[in-house]
Amino acid sequence: MEKPRKKLTRQQRRWRRIALISAPVLVLLVVASVPLWRRYKAKQDVNIIEIGLRGFAAENGRPPTGRPAQIAALLRGENIGGQNPKRLDYVEASLGEMNSAGEFIDPWGTPYRISSGADARAYSCGPNRQDENGEGDDICSWK
Repeated sequence: MEKPRKKLTRQQRRWRRIALISAPVLVLLVVASVPLWRRYKAKQDVNIIEIGLRGFAAENGRPPTGRPAQIAALLRGENIGGQNPKRLDYVEASLGEMNSAGEFIDPWGTPYRISSGADARAYSCGPNRQDENGEGDDICSWK
């Protein structure tokens, strides 16, 4: 035999309505914040890479040279071709922040573009993953 349902009070009905309305709104807010977080993370990363490049140049008398994976390894404390004899770490990166080639990757999975001349620069290709040389939606250390 079924139990008779207990009638909800006015306050209980009000809280139930609030919960039914606020849950989808909360989900939408979380979903909408993901692209903003990715842009923020990419901006942080390019600034950290640029600081690492400048620190490397200040410590070793010249910026790191080589392919992007080699530059990433040098900034992480490896000594390639005698460029980082003290094996100093300039940038920390977890496994999720690097691809299988050893390059730093942005939140969209694209390798960061790094130039290591006198004017050390780094940028992300941004959400469209198209290299626009720092223009368009690219996220740059100099903007």
